[in-house]
Amino acid sequence: MPQYTQRPVLMQEYFNSDVELPYKLTIEEVKATINAVYDFLHDVNIFLVERGYSRLEDLLLGNTFAGILSEILIKNLSNYSATMVGNTRVGGYPDLIPRGVYLDDSTLQGTEGIEIKVSKQRGGWQGHNPEAGWVMVFRYIVDTETLPVENRAPTEIVEVLAAKLELEEWNFSGRKGTSRRTITASINRRGMEKLRANPIYRHPDYAVGMRRRE
Repeated sequence: MPQYTQRPVLMQEYFNSDVELPYKLTIEEVKATINAVYDFLHDVNIFLVERGYSRLEDLLLGNTFAGILSEILIKNLSNYSATMVGNTRVGGYPDLIPRGVYLDDSTLQGTEGIEIKVSKQRGGWQGHNPEAGWVMVFRYIVDTETLPVENRAPTEIVEVLAAKLELEEWNFSGRKGTSRRTITASINRRGMEKLRANPIYRHPDYAVGMRRRE
């Protein structure tokens, strides 16, 4: 099987047994979710490649691929978690909410739950607005440059972080004048330090600000 359609393997020793998780979420539920994402990408990419198409990662723009990963992660966390469910409100906050708390599992601006961020960036993760509450960041690596394409590494989740952030742990960037730039809020250094101090899963080769394991 070509390298670029191979399925990554989660390493049990990279999970942090001392992690603080909210709403009775468990490491095993997060592990099952990531494995489901790997199964999805593996199956879809084999289907595409066998029919002469490129991998999903190579067909889509980076932000579109990240959006798909986010939706798959939220859907599977909802499926595997005994306590959390996906927010059914389109554009609602947060992405995952406690089961049975909101009518029809739908809320536009909830006060309980977990917001999911998916990014290939090492830090500076963004949202549309600063929000006080639990955030879970899934950091992934994607290879779209290696040639020939068959030698590209499969997409892999290398870090999963979680923390309850306060409003002051975000930096807000609004619009100025007639600017059409998207309004964004970025997690600041203090917030990133809080997230990095509570890893659920961390591949040592991609740990920011930490020495690699020998």
